Amino acid sequence: MSALVPDRRVHPGTILIRFLREAPQTLLALPAGIAFMSDKGLWGALWVAGAAALVGLSFQWLNWHRFRYGVGGAEIVIESGILHRTRREIPFERIQDVDIEQALLARVFGVAKVRIETGGGGKDEGVLDSVGVDEAARLRAAVRAWREGDASSFAPTAAADAAPSPRILFAMDLPRVLLLGLFSFSLVYLGGLFALLQTFDDPLKSFFGIDIYDPGRWIGVADEAAHSRFTAGTVAALLIVAVLIGGAVSVVRTVARDYGFLFYSEGDRFRRVRGLLTRSEVVIAKRRIQLACRETGPVRRLFGWFQLSFQTLGAASDGSGRQVAAPLGRGETLAPILAEAGGLRLPPPPALTMVSERHIVRALIRRLFLPAACIAAASIWWRPALYLCALLPLLGVSAAVARRFHRYALDGDLLFVERGVWRQSLFVVPIGRAQAVTLERTWLQRKLGLATVDIDTAGASAMRTPRIIDISHDKAKTLAAEIAARAIGARPAAAPV
Repeated sequence: MSALVPDRRVHPGTILIRFLREAPQTLLALPAGIAFMSDKGLWGALWVAGAAALVGLSFQWLNWHRFRYGVGGAEIVIESGILHRTRREIPFERIQDVDIEQALLARVFGVAKVRIETGGGGKDEGVLDSVGVDEAARLRAAVRAWREGDASSFAPTAAADAAPSPRILFAMDLPRVLLLGLFSFSLVYLGGLFALLQTFDDPLKSFFGIDIYDPGRWIGVADEAAHSRFTAGTVAALLIVAVLIGGAVSVVRTVARDYGFLFYSEGDRFRRVRGLLTRSEVVIAKRRIQLACRETGPVRRLFGWFQLSFQTLGAASDGSGRQVAAPLGRGETLAPILAEAGGLRLPPPPALTMVSERHIVRALIRRLFLPAACIAAASIWWRPALYLCALLPLLGVSAAVARRFHRYALDGDLLFVERGVWRQSLFVVPIGRAQAVTLERTWLQRKLGLATVDIDTAGASAMRTPRIIDISHDKAKTLAAEIAARAIGARPAAAPV
């Protein structure tokens, strides 16, 4: 264990920032507080609120006072805990990223949150909630100086002089961010509305006599609507309002997340800066990139827009290991980013090969069985259910379209896999990053002479792997063997023991 004594505390503004950040959680206890203070009068309510605020601030002060950290020549040490003390030592050699994030309150106080990420787990190894911006730069400079073999260079200016000048590879102005918001249209606000109603169910019942779970109330509303003049124009107006609200929410959410988006190259790493209210700065080491993924959809593809992201070793802020490099760009703007990420590239369209035609047969068997069985069962009691059989050919069309967008190619040291109809993804996988190549065959695939080739990379999600589904068994065996052979040849030889 290191003998380093943690002698630093985070910024004193952390006390007020954390208090204000956690204050909205007390809204859940608002109905109980109103009921308790209803007979106390205004001054009594103020005394109770003041006492609660004093207790909260005291707890945050104690938490701040007991949190310490220190930076040595080769490690960062963090000690935390009020009653149960925890000491965490993070060697510089394990640190993969030092991310800096500034939320709205943090920007007001001139502080930043520092996240120390290592390659050993799916979460941040250490978090310094609020330190000065200069201190955050000093921490990052210390790690960078150690990597460059100059552990004595502890000042940010020294590391900045040694660091290569950044080159902007991708940027988004406000009009493009607004366009991205329109492409990201969502009606998720409806789910948020119902969640809000469920949260305030008790206050609505207590103060307004409204019970959202009373069936009689909704039956009455439905009966009134049935007897009212509910014209087609009214329905159209409601749909237009819903679309406008959904679009507005999507635009606001996108602007808050991606305003001022910058992605640039800086030596052996990428750096991404974005955000309106919460300004985040993320470092992506190029050597940690496992694959690239270009995504689009029918509408975006029609206008020639794509999104580029990298799968990295470790985890992103959402725990997925996926880092967005270009939220909305065209093919010519994505190519330089891919070239900087270890010589990746996009394939020419003729180079990709579609999967077997028997993919359609397998998809039809899987998709037709359950709907056909349901229609047959329903037709026993309700004969008009047989008219639903007219919709079954649409399943065949969807299977053919799915095959059209499921293609692959092995070109030199890169594997390309494209699949998806509504969410079209193109995976660019460096062969040297393949951790495992699996040949899978279900019962139906064995009957049809098909197989699935699954390529696993480090840090990939189980639902986001470049799988080649339904190619002939002979081709699958040949492809898997070729990928494995090239992967072994692409890796550096192990040192003799």
